Amino acid sequence: MDYVDFAARNLMAVEATRFQRFSASEVPSCNEKLRYRGFVNCQAAKGEDSFVMFTNADDVVAGHYMYAGPASFETGTLKLWCHLSKRSEWVFDVGAFTGVFSLAAATANPSCRVMAFEPSFVTYSRLLVNIFGNELDSRISPMRFGLGMELGELELRHPSGVYVMASGESFLNTHISDPWFTEKVPVISLDHLLGNQEVYRKQIVIDSNFDRVDLIKIDVEGFEIEVLKGMREVIARDHPIAIVEILDTESIGSVLDLFGSEYHMKHIDEDSGRLMDRPTGTNKLFIHRDQLGTISDYI
Repeated sequence: MDYVDFAARNLMAVEATRFQRFSASEVPSCNEKLRYRGFVNCQAAKGEDSFVMFTNADDVVAGHYMYAGPASFETGTLKLWCHLSKRSEWVFDVGAFTGVFSLAAATANPSCRVMAFEPSFVTYSRLLVNIFGNELDSRISPMRFGLGMELGELELRHPSGVYVMASGESFLNTHISDPWFTEKVPVISLDHLLGNQEVYRKQIVIDSNFDRVDLIKIDVEGFEIEVLKGMREVIARDHPIAIVEILDTESIGSVLDLFGSEYHMKHIDEDSGRLMDRPTGTNKLFIHRDQLGTISDYI
């Protein structure tokens, strides 16, 4: 394919979205058939400033913003995330994928610093492109580590091929019993990392010392218990606000126990962003009673 053909295909994809917005369920099909390649304008939530993300017709997150429009990916969670990011100085994105939560936080709050963890080599490479493309390389620290209970190495299992930006990679064979391929990745606990930042200065990249954890998102495909066990000191010291994806509802009690009795849990309604007492969706807010003021003005 020469550049003229490449540009013509991109123009056709852009024209297809000029007068029509596709549903979220149609995004994978749009990526496959329209195959737009390049940077996409992304607005995480209504009223928020935009950032860009790159897609090679392979990123479902950028695909949402390309074909379904602004505020179309995890709408409710990102609305809440932007609200909380504006009230946080030190933000952590665990399971960053291609960086939408990191980019949204850094865009919503120009004074915050973000540490983004993504262990997959392919996905981490795209995360770097998106950070650098938004000129946020001095504020977002890209960490190619998995978070867990302790230092070590684990096998990351990929459900799809090497050309796919799959968001469902997992350390658990119960989640992916027959992976397309696997890779060995370094794993570290958050308590260890924050207590030894000078040792990891080259990996942290940006010239900042992360003093505490104000806000953290954990999306690790069933590995959240191990992540939380590796940040007990952080939880006890900083009382961070956390948004955790929980796929197995039976583990909610175990997660809440790790945060402690002074934490409250709310379910996030993905359509509106409202915080609910009744079960809905997979993303949950865990907030210490001393931090409840941060959501007192949230609608």
